[in-house]
Amino acid sequence: MATTQLRPMAMGEILDASFVLLRRHAGVFFGVAIVCQGVPTALSLFVEFNGGARQHFGLYAFSQLLSFVGYLLITGASIRVVSQAYLGNEPSLSDALDFAFGKLGRTLAAGFATGILVVFALIFFIIPAFVVAPGLSVAVQAAVLEPLPGGTDGLGRSWSLTQGFKWRAFGLYVVVIVLVLLCLLGFAVLAGLAATLVPLLLVPAMIGFALVFLFLYPFTSCVFTLFYYDLRVRKEAFDLELLSRHLGIAAARA
Repeated sequence: MATTQLRPMAMGEILDASFVLLRRHAGVFFGVAIVCQGVPTALSLFVEFNGGARQHFGLYAFSQLLSFVGYLLITGASIRVVSQAYLGNEPSLSDALDFAFGKLGRTLAAGFATGILVVFALIFFIIPAFVVAPGLSVAVQAAVLEPLPGGTDGLGRSWSLTQGFKWRAFGLYVVVIVLVLLCLLGFAVLAGLAATLVPLLLVPAMIGFALVFLFLYPFTSCVFTLFYYDLRVRKEAFDLELLSRHLGIAAARA
């Protein structure tokens, strides 16, 4: 029997379920974040400790590109973890990473296409970015989980699924960003005070800040994976049997 039932959820329930999943499978999620974001995070810290982005712009730009790829990998792995939890199976780090790397082509295609369209919306404002981003908020989930012809087909699928729910997606973006910023601000204030009182703590404080940021990546992925399932339940009567077919794995038995 699955530990969590697929059913329509309010925004608060999606956020609460994301926190529960993150806490319950903290080891797997943090392992995924370390593997997928460890290198770009280390490069970013190196740049910060050695003159900043102006002095090492090429390395900084490379670290940001790697960070985006790493975030997409975390999204793919988080989709697997969330889905396994729904089916009542115990997620594992190796299974989540195998799934993420196996779907990397689709994930990159959907993720980069989404990013490009959102940037164009920000620059040219033909269609406002606050409409485009919510409309494409589950493009990666659709590309990874559904038998679509290609990864970029996830964009059209996401736009269709979010029809009538784009303000809901926008609300989730706002709440997630606010929560992440509050968490980072709180840690930054504490780390700044500690470094001011004891200057030797500056480097550990910056490393600690980076580690906290790492743990927040999976939270965003969890929120929008649950939102994707919520949309499919509402619009298509999506159930655990269909989820099991998409993943090619069986639900756990009681």
